[in-house]
Amino acid sequence: MLNSLNKKYSFNDNLKVNTRSISSVSLGIFLFLLFFQPFEVQNPDFNNRLIILATFGAITLVLLCIFRLVIPSIFTRAFSEERWTIKKEIIIDLIFVIFNSVAFSFFARYVGRIPMTFPIVINIVIISITAAAVVVLTNQFYLLKKKVQQLETANNESNATEPVEVPAEIEFESENKTEYFTLFLEQVILIKSANNYIEVIYKQNEEVKKKLIRNTMKSTESLLKNYPEIIRCHRSCMVNKNYIKKVSRGTDGLNLSLFDYPQEIPVSRQYVIKLKEALKSN
Repeated sequence: MLNSLNKKYSFNDNLKVNTRSISSVSLGIFLFLLFFQPFEVQNPDFNNRLIILATFGAITLVLLCIFRLVIPSIFTRAFSEERWTIKKEIIIDLIFVIFNSVAFSFFARYVGRIPMTFPIVINIVIISITAAAVVVLTNQFYLLKKKVQQLETANNESNATEPVEVPAEIEFESENKTEYFTLFLEQVILIKSANNYIEVIYKQNEEVKKKLIRNTMKSTESLLKNYPEIIRCHRSCMVNKNYIKKVSRGTDGLNLSLFDYPQEIPVSRQYVIKLKEALKSN
């Protein structure tokens, strides 16, 4: 238990975040005292009561600035991330609660003319603890958000620099996930649409073979998106660009002649540009 208190604890030294959280807590104390009136200020004048209640918030503002801004800026080494621990955080928060409670009690008794009963003292202590807790939670939320942003940045940089690992084999599967077969990329010659099936034409042991499997061209194209060698050249056909022997111009547009496949493959106009870009990058 005691050893866990010596664990490192990040101290938030961001001036903007600290200033915002301290100001919000001080304003919250003033509004809480104004609307909920946990203790009655003995002053008939309404404006004077407002000033007294606002001073409670100002006391918290000053003490939080001392403990969260002034002291850390003076003793920067003691409040550094390497030296700051859970035990030190608890101690500084406890000291703030004591100082804030004592200051509230003296101010309430001698300025606000509030009788110091046990319930009022308890209320003062609870308000001080709440103020410290809100500041701690705000700072931890900021530090957690900062760590998440750093991790996202590191992850994005890692994804940008590391190449996508493409599987050595392509696993074709049927639409209903009941039939599978795998091929190496260099085996695939072309893939054709055949009604509700796709026809995979491939080379194995120096022989050209065909395999029908129930699936769509759209789903197959999505499966092969990480294989730039497989090019969509027609609404009903994809080819492996490594098997393209010749590109010729026919009466209806471009045609592809492939190694180990006797028929010419037509190229639709919408895929001409993509085909040319793929062949240039070869």
